[in-house]
Amino acid sequence: MDPKSVAVDAAKNINYRLHAEQLNIPIVKGFQLQKDENPQTIIFAAGQGITEQLVSDGYIEDGKFNERIELVIANTKEFMKTYNCEKIEDSFIYFKDYSNGIFEYKLYFQDMIIPLESGKAVLRSLNAYFVEPKMHDFYQLSVTMGPFNLPTEFLKVGQIDLENDKITKTLDTIMIGLLDNLKYR
Repeated sequence: MDPKSVAVDAAKNINYRLHAEQLNIPIVKGFQLQKDENPQTIIFAAGQGITEQLVSDGYIEDGKFNERIELVIANTKEFMKTYNCEKIEDSFIYFKDYSNGIFEYKLYFQDMIIPLESGKAVLRSLNAYFVEPKMHDFYQLSVTMGPFNLPTEFLKVGQIDLENDKITKTLDTIMIGLLDNLKYR
C-alpha cells in the first residue's frame, strides 16, 4: 500500500472518532468497555453475555441511507459465507423504524448460525442503522446476545416474537433504552 493511501485511511479513521465525540453514546449499565482494534469501531462494551458495539464507516451522501444499509447487510452476508454460517439469506429481518426525536433509525434483527463440531452456535443481534445529520456519518449500533448452543427453533431463527422469545425481547428493550438516550453532547 502506498504512503498516500495509508495517510488517507488514517485520516478517515481519525474523522470517525472525532465526529463520534459529538455524540453522547450510552453504555448499558454494568457493561465494561473493551479494546477493539477495528478502526471503524467507536465503542465496544460487554457484560452479562451481551455486547454493545457502535461502528461507523463515515460520510454518506444524502439519499443513500437505504443503499448503505443494503451494502452493509450484503458485506455481512459475504463474511458469514466465509465462515460457513447457515441460513444466510434469511439472516437479516427488518424490524421497524424508530426515532428518538433527534435520530431516525432502521432496526434489523440478525441471526448468525455458526456450525460447530458439537452442534451449532447462534448469535442474535439487533442492529440500528442511522445517519448523524450534522456530519452525515453512517452508524450501526448493535446489541448482540450469544453464542448459544441451542436448537435454532428455540430462538425462532428468522422470526421476531417479542411476546414469547425472551432473547428477542431483551435485545429490543436494551436497544430502545440505548436509542432513547443517544444524543448530542
